[in-house]
Amino acid sequence: MLAEEKRRRLQVAFKVRDDWNEVCHTAHLGWQERNLVIVPNPKGTPEVDYKPQFDEEDPSRGTLLFPVHFLYPQHAASDTVPDFHEDTSFGGQLAAMFPPNAEPPNWDKAGEYVNGRLSIYAATSKRRLLRIGKKMTLRHVIREAGKDGDGLELQSGCLAFSVVPRGEVETNWIAEFKRNT
Repeated sequence: MLAEEKRRRLQVAFKVRDDWNEVCHTAHLGWQERNLVIVPNPKGTPEVDYKPQFDEEDPSRGTLLFPVHFLYPQHAASDTVPDFHEDTSFGGQLAAMFPPNAEPPNWDKAGEYVNGRLSIYAATSKRRLLRIGKKMTLRHVIREAGKDGDGLELQSGCLAFSVVPRGEVETNWIAEFKRNT
């Protein structure tokens, strides 16, 4: 009886391990296929609970949901969207984050962060700066960034995009980015 229970527990443990290995392998292939560059956490920084995951509503397990940091460099502020669907447009996401007639975020004292007056950028692992159109989906941006052996960085399980108001703030931010490259 004891040996039978031990054998059953081992079978369950091996099944869990095999299932986990399959998920990890599939996720790794998904990241490779998307030319994402995995950046390890710097030593001494806390681990976060963010990680890309498969869309449970996609039976093919081919669509990922990514944690995304939206950075507002002008204010040293950010927002995190924990499950940004690959097929969501950036314009749609900004409309949800900055709805019309809504109060501005508490860090936006000048009221500059208004949907329709913002630009979105992604920095690649080779330090290229990509301007993202509002109609572009996350999947499209990942594909564009992955050209020529480049790709977006996945750090602490998240992708990051910078959002700046159009005009002088944008021009200054791009100049600063180029100086630091």
